[in-house]
Amino acid sequence: MTALPATPLSALEVVVLDTETTGLDVATAQIVQIAALHLKGGKIEDAAGFDVLVNPGQPIPEESARVHGILDADVADKPGIGGVLPDLAAFIGDRIVVGHSIHYDLALLRAEAKRAGVVWREPRTLDVAWLLAGLDRGVVDTSLDSMALTLAVPVTNRHTAMGDVQTTAGIYTALLPRLAARGVRTLGEAETTQRRATDLIARQDQAGWFDRPGRPDLQEDTLLAGHQKAVDSFLYRQRLADVMSSPVVTTAPGVTLREAAHVMDDRGFGCLFVDPRVPGGPRGILTERDLLRAMARRGPDAGDVKAGDIATYPVITAPSDTYLYRGLGLMARRNLRYLGVSAPDGSLAGIFTLRTLLRERALALLTVGDEMASATTAVDLAQVQAALHRLAGGLLADGLAAPEVAAVIAAEGRAMTARAAELAEAEMKAQGHGSSPAPYAILVLGSGGRGESLLAPDQDNALVVADSHTGDLGAEVDWFARFAHRFTEILDQAGIPLCKGGVMARNRAWRRTVSEWDRQLADWAARPVPQNLLNVDIFYDFVAAHVSGPEGARLADDLRHAATRTAQDAPALVRAMGEAAGAHSPPLGMFGRIRKDDTGRVDLKAGGLLPITAGARAVALRHGVEALSTPERLRGAVAAAGRAETDADLIIDAHRLIQRLMLSQQITDIAAGAKPGSRVHLASLNHRDHDRLKEALSRVGLIHDMLRDLIRA
Repeated sequence: MTALPATPLSALEVVVLDTETTGLDVATAQIVQIAALHLKGGKIEDAAGFDVLVNPGQPIPEESARVHGILDADVADKPGIGGVLPDLAAFIGDRIVVGHSIHYDLALLRAEAKRAGVVWREPRTLDVAWLLAGLDRGVVDTSLDSMALTLAVPVTNRHTAMGDVQTTAGIYTALLPRLAARGVRTLGEAETTQRRATDLIARQDQAGWFDRPGRPDLQEDTLLAGHQKAVDSFLYRQRLADVMSSPVVTTAPGVTLREAAHVMDDRGFGCLFVDPRVPGGPRGILTERDLLRAMARRGPDAGDVKAGDIATYPVITAPSDTYLYRGLGLMARRNLRYLGVSAPDGSLAGIFTLRTLLRERALALLTVGDEMASATTAVDLAQVQAALHRLAGGLLADGLAAPEVAAVIAAEGRAMTARAAELAEAEMKAQGHGSSPAPYAILVLGSGGRGESLLAPDQDNALVVADSHTGDLGAEVDWFARFAHRFTEILDQAGIPLCKGGVMARNRAWRRTVSEWDRQLADWAARPVPQNLLNVDIFYDFVAAHVSGPEGARLADDLRHAATRTAQDAPALVRAMGEAAGAHSPPLGMFGRIRKDDTGRVDLKAGGLLPITAGARAVALRHGVEALSTPERLRGAVAAAGRAETDADLIIDAHRLIQRLMLSQQITDIAAGAKPGSRVHLASLNHRDHDRLKEALSRVGLIHDMLRDLIRA
């Protein structure tokens, strides 16, 4: 799989490579040994790797033989480079090549391929020496021995290709946590970091190691915001409820297949739902294929077979608000022709089939698939996370509005959290800790809860546990403490970093029982001090991402209702939230000009998104509106207060534009190996977007007037 700029280093598939040669001059030296190892996330996948001797077709100089110990007799019966390079290329594949002074090895491989008449495709690379120098420009000695000593990496079989590969692999693995600690977590960010080793690069360029003098071959992904391949966004706009067939047709388990076939024929359905065989049990599904199979096996007697005897129990369902692309992924993974659609209360609301979808839209689509649901490790999840910027860019290019793209990103974030929780639960059971001792729900907070996520993720989550739990949630050995620590760790390894502010279930303050959350809500309402307001702002956007069955879902629903009532009954809290939202000023200077920083960028989160989202939250809570998205909150509050929607629509338009500009900038930054954030480069905007942004930021002032009006209403 080709690595994307957003691929986390913790999941990156690389080949560590080294060569031994007849000399040091890249213009004349020839290769006598090549070794390489496959690594994934810093772990060696195959200890044997690739290790071959090469006949250079000329005597090996004595001074070179003294270094690596390879003599003419050792390579006399070995293949020449022309016979080795195709195997090496196959071993590398699409992986990133890691090495120490790797461009020396690449220069040799290019020259050898040219002499042998073999096609050689230049791989994408990371150089451990460049990475260390990029992290610390004060580093003077970046030799392999010095780096190994600095990073406490053992050195064995020095100056043999495989020995140096093993040392380099150890150095690369040791660098990963150092890089992460400095905020370098993805391939693109690592490539940007190593470009800072300017002195080292200049010396290597002067030595002739690069294909184009003066311009080292530092590969950059060309996937920029304006060059995205369009994606048919229908599957990312529509949900199962939009295209399902309803009402459902059910039958009793005692009905014969003859009778069931008549019902299918009369109603024009290819399946029937079958009522539970025992009271309170699950429903099943009877399909046309089941009828055909029964006829083939039982002949004329098939008509008397009972529906409940051959139906499939239970029927597999997905919630009605599931995006179509996720529904299709589930059907593909489970090999389903029919998918039940469940209502919020758990009842069957309809049935979804490919035939239904084809009536709505021809299938010429690109989807992200359902890799997340089949992921078994954090590394698997990281591959999905790494592709999100490409998906987002394709959806924008296809014309999907930014709020809808943000909703898809948020849905993937919640699904990522759910899958991380499932993996953590499985690990807990395998380690002998058993299943959860009480019902619970994992809550995703902030923009992920609102459905407004962009491409600069971090973890904002919490845990609500039923009061029936008898353990100590604060104890390290408590099941929920272990669980929360593990699922947040999996998310971090998958490319969703730990929250710098500590807003995560792994911290006791965000891991509480129902009663504890009730008391916390009451305390926030009674003491609207600045720190409490920060917590309120992020908490009140929560949505359940993973629950332990129906009881866990009820915990989240009940907490939502309780939180809304508490805020609505606390006017001081809502006023304080409104005042905090109004304190954010748009980045406009004299004559309405947009203020930019020294890099030519403007922070559209602090002066744009924050006042809008925070203001919408405050007015929604004032009027008991439980909606989470910013547009729905604004419209709900305006309707509840009996006000005209004009100002709300203007603010919603500004919100949409700011989201689009931030999202486009983030896609461009990720592709360029930069860390995505909230700052947009003004020079990259066309005149129309620049003027619209200026107008949108001026409208942010409307939120202040709306806050005063709606909070008093």
